[in-house]
Amino acid sequence: MKSGIRAIDIMNHNVVTCTEDMTISEVAKLMNKHRIGGLPVCSDSNLNGLITERDIMMKVIAKGLNPTNVTVKQVMNSPMKATADKFSDIVDLARLMNDYDVSRVPILDSGKLVGIVTNKDVLVNAPELLDTFVERAHINNKGKPSHPEAFGICEICSDRGHLHYSQDGFRCDDCHTK
Repeated sequence: MKSGIRAIDIMNHNVVTCTEDMTISEVAKLMNKHRIGGLPVCSDSNLNGLITERDIMMKVIAKGLNPTNVTVKQVMNSPMKATADKFSDIVDLARLMNDYDVSRVPILDSGKLVGIVTNKDVLVNAPELLDTFVERAHINNKGKPSHPEAFGICEICSDRGHLHYSQDGFRCDDCHTK
């Protein structure tokens, strides 16, 4: 199934990046300033890896390391598991995110970083793919999401929105209180 919506149509062209020699403290400030959860790690426009909030939490904070003494190179994901080219279909992007359990896919053109597509970009432009992401939460966590709250389709009334998870499944705010 192809949608006709391509990465070039929905990607963020103004990608905030970092370098391997930056400290985790510097990267965290950059992520906070731009309100983003992950950064491609580049030298010039060559993609060397990716660093996410989760990487920082698991590989630095949880281990009690000082973020001012740890570099991006020590924490980043490299080589990249999931990248796509600018003509990749949105369905293929969603599949990559699902298969590699990532929320952002760097977009390359002739090996150079030209953009990034996040799961939010996919959902805004193809809301019918929301079920793919909700299903991933069920499969990856044996029916229980990693967090007790999520966004998706209520299993009681089928409304889309903020969800709560309980032993009865995913429920919207209204159905959760009933």
